[in-house]
Amino acid sequence: MNRATAPNTGAVRIEPVTSREQLEAAWRVRFTVFVDEQGVPADVEVDDLDEDPTTSHVLAVDGERVVGTGRLLLDAPGHVHLGRLAVLAEHRGRGVGALLVRGLEQAALDRHATGAPPRVVVVLSAQEAAMGFYRALGYEVVSGERYLDAGIWHQDMARTLTR
Repeated sequence: MNRATAPNTGAVRIEPVTSREQLEAAWRVRFTVFVDEQGVPADVEVDDLDEDPTTSHVLAVDGERVVGTGRLLLDAPGHVHLGRLAVLAEHRGRGVGALLVRGLEQAALDRHATGAPPRVVVVLSAQEAAMGFYRALGYEVVSGERYLDAGIWHQDMARTLTR
């Protein structure tokens, strides 16, 4: 995956996680956002999928500081799940979240570049408060069914990417 930047994010760049140190930096951001801010139980925030060899993670880095993260799970060929998208509070509203989503989408396309269908379906479990954000990025509600996950209302959303 190429490093990506967007005009409204200043020096923020997206980097793939390739080391344990980077994965631990992603966890620190997720704990700050999900556990400290949103009250998600710490014991459910990190799971076995984080270290599964088919899982991809990205970081949003501002200078040398990690300010956001997200992960991509391989569900099946041509089908992935975007999740654990988190941006530190002081960096929200600057396009960092959109940059993370686009970086994860590019990772999904890159992962399926050889011998896979020309389309990749990206599904995510959106917190209802963030659904407008995902809609603006081209995601649509799958069924409209809402469900509680870690005490927060969610709905599934999806977008189909093509090469």
